[in-house]
Amino acid sequence: MGFASWGRTDTRVLTGMLGIAFVIEAFWGLVLPLLHVAGALDVVSTRDVLVNPNVGTDLAEADGMKLSVSESATLKVADPSLGERVLLDLPAVFYAVLILLGIYWLFLVARTLGAGDPFAPRNPFRLFGIAALIVVGTFGDSLLTGITTHQLVAGTSLEEHVPFSVDFSFLPLVVAALVAAVAEAFRIGVRLREDTEGLV
Repeated sequence: MGFASWGRTDTRVLTGMLGIAFVIEAFWGLVLPLLHVAGALDVVSTRDVLVNPNVGTDLAEADGMKLSVSESATLKVADPSLGERVLLDLPAVFYAVLILLGIYWLFLVARTLGAGDPFAPRNPFRLFGIAALIVVGTFGDSLLTGITTHQLVAGTSLEEHVPFSVDFSFLPLVVAALVAAVAEAFRIGVRLREDTEGLV
């Protein structure tokens, strides 16, 4: 389906889906973690962590935390303090903010499609912004998780078992490159439209 055949119904469906995704992500990724930080939710506080290779399967509890090991480890924080809740939920909130911003930019692009103006001047910026969000999310979320995990176990007997570590995936970077390529195509389209209008 080309832009010429893109209709009002298509725009409503797309923007409706993006709106639903925005609400769901805002609730699960932002509201619930913030309620947990505020102490309004009584949920089990856990985080999957990487451990030193020499860690055994039987580890003692320490400082209200217990480390149980399978292939990796699950860090369980019993009755976390405010600071610990912030450390536990900060990566999720950070990632949710990036996702919500990306959905919002996609929503704005979708509206220009409905208006019959896919090469709106700000669309390339929005698409480049989404590509940047993917890159920031890939590195930032992993780095933030590593930092907050280190802070959670720092000063406890579990610290020696949980080294500082980050884990990156290259697949999101490929997606970011594809989105950036689409953004560049839109930028060229905007420039060609401006050049054409200048000849009229």
